[in-house]
Amino acid sequence: MSVINLLLEEIDELDTDDQEYLIDILQNRLRDKRRSDLASRGKEALLHAQSGCAKTGSFHGLWADLNG
Repeated sequence: MSVINLLLEEIDELDTDDQEYLIDILQNRLRDKRRSDLASRGKEALLHAQSGCAKTGSFHGLWADLNG
């Protein structure tokens, strides 16, 4: 049996309030992880822009590059 299935079986044994509390904890952790991942990608993009590895400009400039 997989670890996830074992965890789900254990969670089924919790009362409803504890299950809801666990959901809140997991949602908060997932939100925090997404924020951290987004911040990391933003820092990486900023480094690329500062080092000249990425182009910057307007939407119209990008559109012209893609269609020109």
